[in-house]
Amino acid sequence: MKMAFSKTHFQQYKVIYEALALFAYFAINAGINATSVLMEEAREAQASFQNWEPFVWEYSSAFASLIIIPLIAWLTRRYPWNWRANKRSLLLYSSAALAYSLLHVLLMVAARELVYLPTASDYQFASDLQTLIFEMFYELHKDIWSFCFFVVMIAVYRYLISQYLGDVTSLSEHGARDGDEFAANDTHTYDINTENTALANILLVKKLGKEFLVKTDQIEWIEACGNYANLHIGNDVYPMRITMAGFVKKGSDFGFVRVHKSFAVNINSIRFIEALASGDAEIVMLSGKKVRLSRRYKTDFDASIIKA
Repeated sequence: MKMAFSKTHFQQYKVIYEALALFAYFAINAGINATSVLMEEAREAQASFQNWEPFVWEYSSAFASLIIIPLIAWLTRRYPWNWRANKRSLLLYSSAALAYSLLHVLLMVAARELVYLPTASDYQFASDLQTLIFEMFYELHKDIWSFCFFVVMIAVYRYLISQYLGDVTSLSEHGARDGDEFAANDTHTYDINTENTALANILLVKKLGKEFLVKTDQIEWIEACGNYANLHIGNDVYPMRITMAGFVKKGSDFGFVRVHKSFAVNINSIRFIEALASGDAEIVMLSGKKVRLSRRYKTDFDASIIKA
């Protein structure tokens, strides 16, 4: 049976797709570089290394970069480039580039040493201090450009994904004027994943090059989907990069309560609740959508209803 590709499917398996894409990129790139080294060496009368060695060199470097990529992704998300403080951002990213180079060399050399260990060949990164300094500067000038490339590619990828899925950001309360008109000069957004940051009254949605506003209290129900929480308002769905637990915690003032491992509802948008023979219940929203209430969450749900 052929499985249809959809946004929901991509959200659920986004991490897997990203890992496969990165693995394929580094594997192909390393393979091309290794064969290029072999072809260059073939021009010489006598090879200075064995045919398998270039593959060890290139794939160990790729392996090291593959391990470090998640750290670069975390850095760019936690500390995005601040155009209002370019010097500070430049210092931070320059330090990160140096750290990337040192870690890359450390992991790369360690991997090569392990591979060479059971063989008759000997691997030596540097034979003396002068050679070590030269090799470190050689790796540094390559790694800095690699670091810059990864930072740019991560930014481009995130932009494309946000345009494809949609990107919801919480606005401060003074971020919108009466009538939900967008105030371009006095709005600002903040990272909703920041600890102790509550949802604001207005959510800014960026999708397909457009920006529009959504009232938080109009969200009827939420569906967990991978690293996203899909916010449902009528027939519209707005993905937000946040866990279900995080969204419910930060949106508790608006009446959001978890009713299932994968679902949460706005108690102000409930039409009625129908008990099921299994012990679970079915919540019917004002829009007619039916959401399952699991027995596991029923006690907390009942307590939230009473408080409301």
